[in-house]
Amino acid sequence: MGEFKVIIETTAESDLLGILRYITETLKEPATAKRIYFSIKEKINNLKIIPQRHPLVRDEVLATRGLRWMPAENYSVFYIVNEYEYKVNVLRILYNRREWQNIL
Repeated sequence: MGEFKVIIETTAESDLLGILRYITETLKEPATAKRIYFSIKEKINNLKIIPQRHPLVRDEVLATRGLRWMPAENYSVFYIVNEYEYKVNVLRILYNRREWQNIL
């Protein structure tokens, strides 16, 4: 079984840059922002190997569409696995306390 190609969609990339910007500018913690940014990127990159290891979301409608989630720092990474094309599409990266069901 080969590796999956991981694609970070524009919305997820925007979420990630927003996290970096918020922690750097609002919280005034650039070193922490950098650490969290690279930690999330590494976890996303690791989805190339067995991305199905993370569970489907608990929302029934979104789960039927194959939406999975993975914890990363204080955030949740939402993605879909295409097993036929060996692709993982990362859709959003949201703060854990957000009402993600209304955003997705």
